[in-house]
Amino acid sequence: SSAASDVYKRQVKGYSLEDTVPFIRRVAKPDTIVIPILNIYGTGAKLQKELPELLVTDGCIYVSANIKEPGVLVLHGKILRIVYGVREKADWRPELEEIRQDFADSAIDGILSENIRREALEKFSYVSPIGAAGLYCNAVAGDFQKEGAPRELFCSMIREIAALADAMGVPFQKDMVEVNLHILSNLAPETTTSMQRDVMAGKPSEIDGLVYEVVRMGKLYGVPVPSYTKVANRLAEKKGIIFDMDGVLFDTENLVFSCWKFAAGKFMLTGIEDVFYQVIGVSSEGTKKVFSKTYGDKLDYAQFREETHRMFDEKIEKNGVPLKTGARELLQFLKINGWRVGLASSTRVQRVEEMLKATNLYDFFEVIVGGDMIEKSKPEPDIYLNVCEKMKINPKDTYAVEDSHNGVRSAAAAGLRVLHVPDMLKPTKEMEQLSYMIFPDLIEVREYLAKNA
Repeated sequence: SSAASDVYKRQVKGYSLEDTVPFIRRVAKPDTIVIPILNIYGTGAKLQKELPELLVTDGCIYVSANIKEPGVLVLHGKILRIVYGVREKADWRPELEEIRQDFADSAIDGILSENIRREALEKFSYVSPIGAAGLYCNAVAGDFQKEGAPRELFCSMIREIAALADAMGVPFQKDMVEVNLHILSNLAPETTTSMQRDVMAGKPSEIDGLVYEVVRMGKLYGVPVPSYTKVANRLAEKKGIIFDMDGVLFDTENLVFSCWKFAAGKFMLTGIEDVFYQVIGVSSEGTKKVFSKTYGDKLDYAQFREETHRMFDEKIEKNGVPLKTGARELLQFLKINGWRVGLASSTRVQRVEEMLKATNLYDFFEVIVGGDMIEKSKPEPDIYLNVCEKMKINPKDTYAVEDSHNGVRSAAAAGLRVLHVPDMLKPTKEMEQLSYMIFPDLIEVREYLAKNA
C-alpha cells in the first residue's frame, strides 16, 4: 500500500475465489484497489461484478515457487514479475503508478500494462498449456525443455490460445511459442506447476479454469481447440479401480506374520504359519472362525488378537507404516488421470483410516469399506460389490488390485478385472485363471494402466 491509498494484493486459487469476496468486503475501504493475480484468465472482470464499489484490475504473476513453510516461499528460477492494469481507460487512477513503485521497492518487477487483457492472456498462454500438458504427459519442466511429445503438445496448446486471442480481438503481437519456451528454459528441470502438485496431492485444483474453460472458450468463439479437447477428455474420464490395503499398498503382511509368530510362541501354539496363510485377506470375524476350528478351546482368540495388535502398533509407532514400492506414485497417477479410486480391505475400517491418514493416502480414495462393515468377508464378493455400489460404477468396467488369494477370489467373483500383485503367497494356477493380469509390483501396474487403460 501507499500513503494515499489502500492497495489490496492477494493471490488465491480460482476454486476459492467466491470465498475471497466476503473477506475483501470486510477489509476494503472505498479507495481500495484489488489486483487479482490468479492463473485463470478473466478473474478481474468476474470479481468486479461481485465488488462494484471497488476498482478491480486484471493482473497476472510470472513466478515458479512453492511454499516451504508458512511465510517462506522457495523460488524455482529467476522469474518474479507482476503485470497489472485496468480493462477500460476510464478506470485508470494515479494510485496505479504508486503501486508500481511499491513493487519495485519490494524487488518485484511490476509492470503497469496499457493492454492488460492481452497481457493476461499472454500469461495464460503459458500457465494453461504447461499445466494441462504436464498433467496429460505426467511431465516435469525438463521433459518440455527437450524435443518430444510433451513439448509438441505444449506448443500446439499455445497456438490454440493464440487463435483464441485473435478471435477475442486481442491478438498477440509476438510469437508466444518462442516466448514461452524461453520462460521454460529458465526453470529447474524438476519443476512442476502448482496445478500438477495440487492434483497429485489430492487437493482442489484449478483444472476447470486452466483446462476445461479453454474448451468452453473455443465453443464460445468458434475456435477449434483439438489439443485442449483431447487433454480435457482424458482428464475428465472416470475409470474405476479398487485397492486392497495390507500387502498391496502397505508392506504389512510380513510385519503381521512376525507378530503372529511371537504371540504363537507365547501362547504355545503350533502350525501358526498354516493358519496365517489361510486367513490372509480375511476379516477379523473370519479369522476368529479359522482359529476356533484349528485350536478349539486351547486359545482365547481375543487375547491372541490383542497381543498381536499391541506388538504391531509398537512396531508401527517406532518405524511408521511401510509403503509398498510405487504405491504413492500409482495413486498420484490415477488422481492425475481422472480415475475414481476405492478401497476394499478386510481390516477394520477405523484402523484402515488411521493408517491411510498416517501415510497421507486417505484423500486419494472416494470410498473406503472395511471388513467390519461387511457381513461376508473375502473370498465372498460382497465387499467389492459394496464398494462398486457406493461408487456407482459397474464392476465389469472396474479394476481390482489384490495380493492375497482370498482377495483375488473375492474381486473375481464380483466381476472385476483383477490385477494380481502377489505378496507372501505365490500365484497358483487358480490365481492365474482368476486374474486379469499378474504383476511383480505396483510400478508395473502403473506402467500397464498408462499404456492400456
